[in-house]
Amino acid sequence: MSDFSVHHMMHYSLYSYAEYSPDPMYILSTDKKVCYANSNFVELYGWTTEELNLYDFPHVPSELRDELARMYLFIDQGQRLFALDTFRNKRNGELISVKITISPVKDLEGRITAYVCVLRDVTDIKFSELKYYKLFNEANDSMYIYEQDDQGKPLKFLDVNEAACRVLGYTRQELLNETPLTIAAEALISEADHVFRDIHLGERAFVEWVHVTKEGRSIPVEISAKPLQLNGRRMVLSIARDLTERKKTEDFLRYNESLSMIGELSAGIAHEIRNPLTSIRGFVQLLFSQSKMNKELYEIVLSEVDRINSIISELLLLGKEAPSAMKECDLVQLLRQAVILLNGQAHMSDNEIVMQTDLHSLPLRCAENKLKQVFINVLKNAIEASPSGAEINVALNRVGATGVIHIMDSGPGIPEELLSQIGSPFFTTKSGGNGLGVMISKKIIHNHMGTFQFNQKQPTGTTVEITLPVLQEMKPTAP
Repeated sequence: MSDFSVHHMMHYSLYSYAEYSPDPMYILSTDKKVCYANSNFVELYGWTTEELNLYDFPHVPSELRDELARMYLFIDQGQRLFALDTFRNKRNGELISVKITISPVKDLEGRITAYVCVLRDVTDIKFSELKYYKLFNEANDSMYIYEQDDQGKPLKFLDVNEAACRVLGYTRQELLNETPLTIAAEALISEADHVFRDIHLGERAFVEWVHVTKEGRSIPVEISAKPLQLNGRRMVLSIARDLTERKKTEDFLRYNESLSMIGELSAGIAHEIRNPLTSIRGFVQLLFSQSKMNKELYEIVLSEVDRINSIISELLLLGKEAPSAMKECDLVQLLRQAVILLNGQAHMSDNEIVMQTDLHSLPLRCAENKLKQVFINVLKNAIEASPSGAEINVALNRVGATGVIHIMDSGPGIPEELLSQIGSPFFTTKSGGNGLGVMISKKIIHNHMGTFQFNQKQPTGTTVEITLPVLQEMKPTAP
């Protein structure tokens, strides 16, 4: 077969391949003009061979015209392959995502005679990537992608979602310079080796962990990590769910459960003790009236018996309470009455309780005497904690549908490490106290769907914050 026939056969094969290719394509001559566009290109884009030359590549968006200069540079340099992920316009104005490859065509002597440009529509692929990337970024849980070295040690993050950045307080670029180990609590580092080793062996890990934010705050998380293959690389997808609220709920449920158990036990014991205690008190009084017992000793014995009886009364309150009548009350008035009542005791130690509020009334449904008991307990503790001559401040504000009360003393304050224990059964920082007053107060506030917590005041003192749900307005009472 002659060189001429081989040459023509090669050109025929090229055009045949182009015409029947499932991808849109055109052929460029060495003068950078389109000499042929296949039927798929004309059908998809809407421009003919002549129009591509006449309008100077009209399918290239105006903002991407610099790509033509790169294409011409490729042609002038005679490189082997040019590939580009970009966008192209259809005649009707629709923009599609394409992957363009340009390959040179050579004759028998190795001279470049043309270039084949293939424009593969990857819109569906890009849409799928976009969809999953959107899912990745809009997930509520933190998500991380990273690789491991040959020993299973995790390397820097390859990708993180927006939730991870938000929870840990890093920018995306900052977090990509971290590793799973650098954001873990230091106490867990010793446990990390076997977890990452299991992942490296292809096993799925599911552990409770602690992440540390950029500011150093610890966040309990539940991590599910699974190895996967992506673009031929072995990676790990790690999903971390913030357990902060769940832990708070679990602590609250445990507290209520222990409170209930202690209440039942305490009430049972208190009932058994109260009867013989009443008898003992009566016999002490009888013995004193019939003997020459020292009056001071007599008063000490009665005082101690009465103190035991007081503790028993508080223990009974921890038991199953009788249902209290709920009615509409004015929180401003209730709090003011407690302040007036306790100011007499405060004046005995040269203290003053000052109440501040811009509210004239704040309606809520409550068991009036129960709430009064809470305010009296807290104010009494504030007086006892404050030095002589100090001021105790009481503030009442409304935030939305919530009444917020702050009672602030000027005492030495509660050590930060003990704040979480206040309200636990029989825990107290007060000499001669038993811790039951705070426990009962918390229970009353929780029964009113409110919150009761202690905050450290700077530089000294303690603030008790009580929140209660309130009503929009009080109903007028019947005349």
